[in-house]
Amino acid sequence: MSRAESGYGRKGRRGGTRHASGTHTGDHVDEHDYEREDDGYDEGYDPEEDFSEEYGHTHNRDAEDDAAEYHDDESEQDAEAERSGRRGGRRKNKGKGKDKRGVDRVSAFSASAIKKVSVLGDRPNQIVYTLAEQSKRKRGTAVLGVLLGAFSLALVALLGLLSFQLVTGGGGSSAGGEDSIVAPPEGHSTLTPELYLFQPDDPEVFGAIDERPADAEPMTDDSVFGSVDELELGDMKLDLRASEVTDSCTSLVWGEELGQSLLDGGCVNAASGVYTDSKEDYVAQVTLFDLSDSESATEVAAAMDPTNAETGPGFLLTREDEGIPGLQDGYSQASTQVMGHYLAVFWSGRVDGEPPGKDTDMATLNVASMNAFSFVYDEVVANRPDGE
Repeated sequence: MSRAESGYGRKGRRGGTRHASGTHTGDHVDEHDYEREDDGYDEGYDPEEDFSEEYGHTHNRDAEDDAAEYHDDESEQDAEAERSGRRGGRRKNKGKGKDKRGVDRVSAFSASAIKKVSVLGDRPNQIVYTLAEQSKRKRGTAVLGVLLGAFSLALVALLGLLSFQLVTGGGGSSAGGEDSIVAPPEGHSTLTPELYLFQPDDPEVFGAIDERPADAEPMTDDSVFGSVDELELGDMKLDLRASEVTDSCTSLVWGEELGQSLLDGGCVNAASGVYTDSKEDYVAQVTLFDLSDSESATEVAAAMDPTNAETGPGFLLTREDEGIPGLQDGYSQASTQVMGHYLAVFWSGRVDGEPPGKDTDMATLNVASMNAFSFVYDEVVANRPDGE
């Protein structure tokens, strides 16, 4: 039984003095003649003591407060009614009054509890659903975090790969190559040599480099042209005026089929240089393509042949370096040589485009330019098996 039911709740404390000295209590004691001294009632009883825990119950402070507040007005009305009853000489039976007040308190507590439950409604279920929703959100947040982390790692790996390709691709790569043809500049020259010579591969000389090794180092400007900045044959002396090494083989040519043959042949880089004599009467443009094998080099040479009716037009783009005379319109001659997996192209002519005369200067110029690629012979020596 809670304090609200036993009459010693908040209302009991408020009206305890009046009730203790009221006529109801006195009459009730007189009628039954309780022996107070024998049973120790006055000494052992504490109206404020709570026995709810002893009986395994816990009281709800909110319920008591609501019940006490619910009957604050009734307490004052009951007290007024008692005072009126005393003035009129009316006496009530204490047992009946106690039962009535006890019933009222129980009813008030029940009403308050019902009110509490009514206010909560389905809130317990809502709380469960809310907790479940929060749990789902937490799991969703965790999953999202994992996905974002994985995406970040993938992005970092991709950026690292692109950076690696950018750094290693700057000087050429022996493992890759172009995947598309670089379009020539608008208005480019379509000059082709009037004389074209082809020299096939010689396995006895270039057999050691018939195929490009998987670990082959890419060509560099210094490795190709560092030792050949001057060429000399008889009275013909040539000086290197400009040079470059690029990993875009198709950027040095024009013609769709020629460009495609370079892609199909696995060309990974190309070296190009321009030589002139001291008087700038003669010019020689030399180019070296690094292909996958000698067969691919041969196919590119066939696509470059102006006399080959089976392929479309195409040839080298003439170099136009500032302050350096290049091959212009007019007469020129070229020879190609397959040197293992390399293809060398030697293209020469007079700066003014005039055809050769009775002298042999043009022929000497062409032969002298062929000494530009001693790099290839160094590769042959480096790749020969021991003992040969």
